[in-house]
Amino acid sequence: MFSFNESGPGIDVRQTAREHAHLVRTLGAHFARHGLAARLLAGDTSDANPVDFISPVLEDPEAARSAGAVTFLSRRGCTKENLARWLDAARRLDVPLLVGEGSTDAAAWRYSCILLELSFALYEIDFNTRILAHAQPASVLQWQLTAGDSLLAGNGIAGEEGPLRPTQRFRNLKQLASLPRRSFHLPVARGHPLVTAAARGGIAGGSHAVLPVNNGAGRKAVIEGFPPEVKEACAWVTDAARAFGEMPRVPVIHGKAELTLAATSFVTVVGQAEGQRTAGLPAAPPHARPMQTEERPR
Repeated sequence: MFSFNESGPGIDVRQTAREHAHLVRTLGAHFARHGLAARLLAGDTSDANPVDFISPVLEDPEAARSAGAVTFLSRRGCTKENLARWLDAARRLDVPLLVGEGSTDAAAWRYSCILLELSFALYEIDFNTRILAHAQPASVLQWQLTAGDSLLAGNGIAGEEGPLRPTQRFRNLKQLASLPRRSFHLPVARGHPLVTAAARGGIAGGSHAVLPVNNGAGRKAVIEGFPPEVKEACAWVTDAARAFGEMPRVPVIHGKAELTLAATSFVTVVGQAEGQRTAGLPAAPPHARPMQTEERPR
């Protein structure tokens, strides 16, 4: 798929919404005439707020046929209403929704030490979880895996010497990416303003994952809605002290699981139907490890 990056503000090709729809329509037709399989990205906006930028594409049947995906960049925050509008746009075009650059601050590289701050890591995983819950993207492409916004530290990155090592941001995204395979988005309602949550389910594999992010003090959490065949849930946590650390198994009684969320933590809770093995997560969850580990990522 092809796109001019962030053409709304003009990085580096400036387009109005109407010009964008015209480009998607004409360039898509041009590709097709020459036997190219490439299609166009609709949107590719600099953040999730200018949803109206792709309205002309939705209203133009020729442009709609040339769109291969809807995409936006996840900077500067957004409302759940706007995230839902992006989801609706992708459904109307019947194409995937992609987060073209998963990031909270494009200028963080100017003061790279901030990438090691616990608050930065927590806000990033909270934002990604909100995007999963309200926009249901097929993929979030992390911005970026270079030294400027690295998920690692050491070797001069973020002002730190020594060997490369994973940061809390790396561990958060690793945990987020370790969801059960072939699962789909599920609606989820949260009961506390400091807890963000998303949910995924896989009927074929019998697995159901809930991803709470606790932005405050430690608190008791009750998760309801697991199907009757789920009797127990596994849980993993990443916070300032643990990296994808195993938590005690959680009994599920009448579809309800109760556990404690550590302060400022990201947790994955996976309920698996009896007799099924969780696909996509470790067969034997790793033990909790301090974030200062020198282990190199593979």
